[in-house]
Amino acid sequence: MTRILFGGGALLMLLVMSAATVAQAAAVDPKSLGYQGGANSHPHNLSSLNTNADGIHAPPGGEDQICKFCHTPHGASSKGPLWNRPDPVGPSGDGSFPLYGQNSGRLGEIEINEIPAAKYGGEDYPNGSTRLCLSCHDGVTAIGEVLNGPPLASLSMSERGTIDLDTSHPVSFVYNEEVLAAIMTVPKKADQYTLPDPALGMLDRQNRMQCTTCHDPHFHTKAGSYTLPMWRNYSTFENVDYEGTCSACHVGGSSSSGLFRTPGIGDNHFTAP
Repeated sequence: MTRILFGGGALLMLLVMSAATVAQAAAVDPKSLGYQGGANSHPHNLSSLNTNADGIHAPPGGEDQICKFCHTPHGASSKGPLWNRPDPVGPSGDGSFPLYGQNSGRLGEIEINEIPAAKYGGEDYPNGSTRLCLSCHDGVTAIGEVLNGPPLASLSMSERGTIDLDTSHPVSFVYNEEVLAAIMTVPKKADQYTLPDPALGMLDRQNRMQCTTCHDPHFHTKAGSYTLPMWRNYSTFENVDYEGTCSACHVGGSSSSGLFRTPGIGDNHFTAP
């Protein structure tokens, strides 16, 4: 009897553990980088497990560890969480990047670069998560290179995936009450900006706007008719998500007169040169 009870208890435990395992597996969102143990088409899945034949990833038989392309438990850079990527080379080859509109002549059309408290630019520009993203998206730094060990693959960024900070939304600037107050002194700007709700976590620990203000690199949202890539504010309704993100800072969302517009805005937020 005792053996039967023990066997029944063990079986029950096994069933509970199996159910937990199934539930855990089922809880992994298909848009997540780790979905199906890494065998998926997530654009940031640079391993040989990537199922997108046309994507940027290691060839069949190549490196199959997904996290390794960006993270390492040993010998990591302090610039990011267990960061395994070299510092970006940048378009000029010296690690520097342009401010918004610096090359195209639009810099004078925004205010953030004229507000000292915003700390936009300088020696550490760009910084935070933005600089980590640019270690691949600068279009220059070899994607397969890592800090800990030899290159994992021979990969390069596509022209479409290359981010030009001259024509993309300003990043790496502080956006807090002091900066907002300074913007409010600018004629015709007083009612066009607001601070994002802190509960949304859109700014980093230094209150800086970064790539991660709008994007989550581990969450692939662009699919079918939904065109916003790696969108943090995801609800399956693209217009709702886009307006919700814009309106966190721009009163009136994408229709706010506080937004600088030009024809030719693409799905990767570039503006026409």
